[in-house]
Amino acid sequence: MKIVTTFHQPSSVLASVKCQLASRDLEHLVVAKTNRIEVYSLRPHGLQHECGIDVWGSVVTVKSIPIAGSNKSNLLLYLGHPDPELVFLTYSVNSSGVGELTVKKTIFLYERTPRQAEVSDVTVHPSGKLAVVNCYVGKLRVVLFNLGNHDSDFDVMLPELNVLGLAFLPLPEDEYALAILTVDYQERVQLLARDILLDELELSSTPSSVLTPTAIPEKVIPVVNFDCVPQLIAVPAEEVNEDRAEEDTFMGGILVVGGKRIVIYELASGQSQAKQRSKRRRLDSRKKSTDEAQAQQARGKELERERRNRKAQGTVHWPWSDVFAVCAVDPLVPRYLIGDAYGRVAMLSVLNVKEQGLILVPLGETSPPTTLTYLANQTFFVGSHLGDSQVLQISPAPTSALTYPTLPIPFGIKTTPAANLYRPSTGKGKGRATDDDDDGPKGRSKGTIVESKGSYLNVVEIFKNIAPIIDAIMVDPDNSGERQIVTCSGGGNKGSINIVRNGADFKELGSILGMTNVVNVWGVRDQLEDTYVTRRILFKNLLREHLRMDTHILVSTLDATQLYRIDDAGGETTLTYVEETGLTEKSGLITDLHTLAFGNVARRVVDASGKARYENSRLVVQVTKRGAQLLECHAGLYQRVAQWAFEGGLEVTAASVNASQVVVSTTGGKLVSLGIADNQFKVVADRPTGVLSETSAVSCTPIDGKPYSNYVTVSYWGTNVVEIFILSQTGFVSIAKSAPLPALVRSLLLHNFGSDDKKGADHHPYLLAGLADGSVAYFSWKEKLLNDRKIISLGHSPVSLTVCLSEGKRAVFAAGNRATVLSWEKKRIHSSPIMLKISLGLDNPRRIAYEPSRKVFGVGITCTTPYRVGELEAVHGVFRLLDDATFSSKNPPSSSLGYSKLISRLALANFNCATNEEVTAVATYSPVINGKATPVFVVGTVTFADEKEPSEGRLLIFSAYSFESAAKTSLSELSLLASADVGGAVYSITFVKGMIVLAVNSSVFLYRLKSSDQATPSLHLEKLSEWTHNYIVTSLASYGDRIVAGDKINSVSLLKVVNEKLQNIARDYGPLWPICVEASDADNIIAANDALNIFTFTLTRTLGRSVLERSGHYYIADLVTKFIRGSIVSSESNNDAALEAKHVFFTSSGRIGVVVDVTDADLSLHLTALQRNLAGTITGIGGESHTRFRAPKNTHGRSDADATSFGFIDGDFLEQFLTRLGSPEEVEKIVVGNSAPERLTMPVEEMQKVLENLQSMH
Repeated sequence: MKIVTTFHQPSSVLASVKCQLASRDLEHLVVAKTNRIEVYSLRPHGLQHECGIDVWGSVVTVKSIPIAGSNKSNLLLYLGHPDPELVFLTYSVNSSGVGELTVKKTIFLYERTPRQAEVSDVTVHPSGKLAVVNCYVGKLRVVLFNLGNHDSDFDVMLPELNVLGLAFLPLPEDEYALAILTVDYQERVQLLARDILLDELELSSTPSSVLTPTAIPEKVIPVVNFDCVPQLIAVPAEEVNEDRAEEDTFMGGILVVGGKRIVIYELASGQSQAKQRSKRRRLDSRKKSTDEAQAQQARGKELERERRNRKAQGTVHWPWSDVFAVCAVDPLVPRYLIGDAYGRVAMLSVLNVKEQGLILVPLGETSPPTTLTYLANQTFFVGSHLGDSQVLQISPAPTSALTYPTLPIPFGIKTTPAANLYRPSTGKGKGRATDDDDDGPKGRSKGTIVESKGSYLNVVEIFKNIAPIIDAIMVDPDNSGERQIVTCSGGGNKGSINIVRNGADFKELGSILGMTNVVNVWGVRDQLEDTYVTRRILFKNLLREHLRMDTHILVSTLDATQLYRIDDAGGETTLTYVEETGLTEKSGLITDLHTLAFGNVARRVVDASGKARYENSRLVVQVTKRGAQLLECHAGLYQRVAQWAFEGGLEVTAASVNASQVVVSTTGGKLVSLGIADNQFKVVADRPTGVLSETSAVSCTPIDGKPYSNYVTVSYWGTNVVEIFILSQTGFVSIAKSAPLPALVRSLLLHNFGSDDKKGADHHPYLLAGLADGSVAYFSWKEKLLNDRKIISLGHSPVSLTVCLSEGKRAVFAAGNRATVLSWEKKRIHSSPIMLKISLGLDNPRRIAYEPSRKVFGVGITCTTPYRVGELEAVHGVFRLLDDATFSSKNPPSSSLGYSKLISRLALANFNCATNEEVTAVATYSPVINGKATPVFVVGTVTFADEKEPSEGRLLIFSAYSFESAAKTSLSELSLLASADVGGAVYSITFVKGMIVLAVNSSVFLYRLKSSDQATPSLHLEKLSEWTHNYIVTSLASYGDRIVAGDKINSVSLLKVVNEKLQNIARDYGPLWPICVEASDADNIIAANDALNIFTFTLTRTLGRSVLERSGHYYIADLVTKFIRGSIVSSESNNDAALEAKHVFFTSSGRIGVVVDVTDADLSLHLTALQRNLAGTITGIGGESHTRFRAPKNTHGRSDADATSFGFIDGDFLEQFLTRLGSPEEVEKIVVGNSAPERLTMPVEEMQKVLENLQSMH
């Protein structure tokens, strides 16, 4: 039995919508991902996350349903095939002020017989009274609403079969017509409209006269790409102006966006509609004539009208690539944001279209958008699948240098300067630049592209995205035992390599060069509560942010202390050494000794009633080995106020400072707690020498955010034990003690990750210890007991711990070789995953391998050149070496201009493929060459030609070697050792017994790198064996001497290498269409297919022959692109031998997951029973049930043969049990089940421990 769980949630954004969900005057942005809906509110400081829900299904889009008579809206979620559904959601705020999404109704759209629509979508009428769903070919589902809620729905037949897009025409109230963009049987693009007849519950049988049907010429839409179809945008009518004739007023229409040109068609006038209806009646009458010749002539006339190209009201060239997203800037002012496949964004103005025409204004470049949503105050949201999602603000002036155009305009397309845009024409001279070959009356239908330079887009906020993950590896470059993930991601202008590991992401503001032996660093403020105010305008609000301001940092080395001033002048942060630190030479900071502890402190004041309070002050405390001193800051200089030291010459060995206390320990184990009152130190508690062992670390950091702490934590040399004391009138009283830790403790922290209410469910106190070996150990501290020890590794250097805030929540910053932020998520301490993005721009990485001995990555890259709609995309292949430590610091600028040249220079070495040749596979191994194991990169390529199946490809062997340049710098170079033509595309590479295994077209090849016997030694590739019993072998895996081959059209085969020959052991003959495969061991296989399932096979023997028996089948609702054997976390952190992480998988949506083997058969039964009972208790968003949701699917929908999954358990679903532990009633309901046989027999405490161990594995 295997458990499927998630390490990194999908980060690809599919859709977004802005609306007002709550009754108060607050707008929201709703973002749809592949398996989740997120709700953000538009606040003065930016987007604030309100809530989110997981979805059981494949999210297509989310729409808002306006509620009549209110500014509020409800949400309509559309889930696509194989189980299409409509889910109606409402948003509310509970008594705690937390937002919640609630399902009001679900409509199941699944039908067994019809064919799925090529473009599946839902369109909501602006009035919020009805919506239309295009789910199956030849029919639409019409849904009627009442006050934002479902009222009724019905199906209507649609004569147009291949629908590209739908849009409601802008008509008067209670009149509904649907614009339809379709492809006919002759592959011609047609635009027409049909009336929605609500009384008859059908569409009009003939095209609506409101929009005259027209064929879209090929010069507008040259080719139809169903992966990126044109879009229809309804444009409202202009207001009637008394000073303008009626024929000069735009009556509303439809924009067709997505071709080489943007065109707009106006709605027909009343007179024109009457004329069209009259012609149609006469034509219908002739078609019914008994005279066959007359009827035939009428039908011919009808076909002629269908093929007729109607002149557009306006048109303008679209100079860039396929349009990915469009959004309206304002529902009342016809302006639209348009983004293409390479992230190029422009604004289209349709204002006064009959006089000005269509005006296209380039804005700048961002991530390739899947969705655009205008927010407010020139700010809009870009949701992306290929790059990071962003919040951008349009600037009135260029924000970058004016060296380059805002966006590149292809040669031959005319532009006009903005200054000439509204200049009146005299009819002479050059005039406004327009498109020469546009149709329509001169000066009216011809559009304008504004000429500009520099970008007009400012990035306000970034949401990181690692989708789509094309390839991935796990590496341990620093040999710390903690592997990190490196992915090939992105596309378009946002190709990237991403490094994902446990860690903290931060930005360097300043640095001090040449510092060595640094032991600790503290931030220093002039006063304890110093703040500063920042101001900026966002979402129509003046934003004021009150932030704590550190003015200095104090750096302690092994034998000295230095103070640096933080200067932020000119937008750059610099650190300036402060030479004068005191008012007099001997009364300031001690700089000739190592500082043990330092911090700003409050002034304690006792009022007349005897109550103490703490006030803001300029006081600081510095502790060195000589003792503690209290200092006061004046204009950046420090004056000693008081000091304290041990008698008898004892030296301080460890210390801790909070806002009102100092705790110090000495040699011999003496422990003293000092209070600060009346600018003097006062001994509050002490413990004499000899009672305690030598201390290695102490901490008095308050657990509840107060200026003082009643608890002191101490760790000891030798035993590595941590002890917690409480301060009392009798001194230090021990209340808890840990078991010995695996290494010396160097830092301690008693921290609460939740609320200060000790009786509340959100109170999560923990003891954390930073160890000298680079690990962090933490214990749950409940009822004065330390339990549930966990250990995570951050490298091999001592770890320090600091309290911080992360996304507004209490957290702990832990820093060793690497840094991480520990916070509370999903009922456990969560170590933040860090995502470092190495942006490659137009160079899209597709395959990657790592060579640890050379410390380099070998990356197969497809270099793209932006194309225009209807043109072929120009690409070429490159194999590139990147250093494993420095490539992250060599990021090119954000613009894609010159990217290829910049990236090539940053690479250690490049190999450029031949014309039309691309890298399709990369791997590394160490063959024995001249008696020595030599690491090499093995690269497979394909040459694309005008043929159905590739017939050219190469196998290349490279050696990466280093040499010293004339400038005494280390350089790397690629040497081509050997190559071979393989006669097809090399889809995958693996290794068996030092031999190279290739997947080439329909075959599996076996090669060996061999040295020649000639006088001059050389290497060549020798073909040993060929296995040709498949259709298209696209994935390979190996274990020992066995090979797993995944046939994209068929299924999985298991091969074996015997005497340098390939032999078939067993194969599956079911049509599974696997995308990727991996070998778990010699007899077990895991794979994933294009129907979003994962499945396993086990090698068994039946009737005397070997058979691959399917042992598991599970719907994961995501396209898995890669399996890797191994685990994300180290084995030290796993305390449960019954659970073993076997595989890590990666998906096209950016998800990273873990497959865990349950080695205990009894535990498998208990977890399966828990999943069954949870499914009967927890109702998800979408899907009939969790059981039905996880049942295997195929590309045509459901199968009665696969009613439920088997061999797999949903780990994310199981972990929801931990969130129910605070409610005894819910727990009891889950334990009891629906009948006596369903009652869980495993104790809740044991189940909790198993699930917590499962959480620690991802």
